[in-house]
Amino acid sequence: MRFAKQLILTACALTAFSMPAGAQAAASQPADSITAAAASILGTALKGSIENIENLGVKLDRPQLMKMLGEIVDGAEPAYSYERAYAIIDAGVIDLQKAYVDSVFSPEAQQAFVDRAAAEEGAVRTPSGLVFQVIVEGEGVQPVSGDDAMLNYVGAFSDGSVFDRTDEPVTFDVDRLVPGFSEGLKMMRPGGKYRIVIPAALGYGERGIPGDIPPNAALDFTIELLQVIPKPSNPLN
Repeated sequence: MRFAKQLILTACALTAFSMPAGAQAAASQPADSITAAAASILGTALKGSIENIENLGVKLDRPQLMKMLGEIVDGAEPAYSYERAYAIIDAGVIDLQKAYVDSVFSPEAQQAFVDRAAAEEGAVRTPSGLVFQVIVEGEGVQPVSGDDAMLNYVGAFSDGSVFDRTDEPVTFDVDRLVPGFSEGLKMMRPGGKYRIVIPAALGYGERGIPGDIPPNAALDFTIELLQVIPKPSNPLN
């Protein structure tokens, strides 16, 4: 280890002799300028890290944070180990996310979202509870049970966050989808574009899909039906 340190020191000394003109000029700057430069670099990096944590929804006491950071820089022992600190932040974020989901995705809040969608101009609520709005009406034959449908779509939650979208057209069997999506597709014609709001009962229900779809979530889709692909064996075509 002593030999390795000696190599590092030697390398530093050689670098000092071979510094480019700009680096030599920087070395001759007053110490306060060097300090300001170091503060600029470290402060910018620290600011970004703080904002990354706060963007997770965590509220930090900034004056207390700066006080504790200064103490650590001056040699104080950190309150937690690196691993423990990360675990505490992770747990805090999970608690915040759960509180958010419990509030925004409560059955009452989701039903209110569906009701607001149904009250918009041009919206229609079907007997099943599905809500749809015609953005562009298509032409031609509607898909029926047994058909495939080629489409583009964007799926969002009631808070506007997008949970799924197509980057290129996809093809689905219209019967192998959640009931609300299937019902909505069967009302469309090729070239059409609809907004379809699916209550949880016609989507993923009270359980949702862990990690993807919250429990009780209403689904807000914008769908473009590009083509209906009848199956040869389908007697309805």
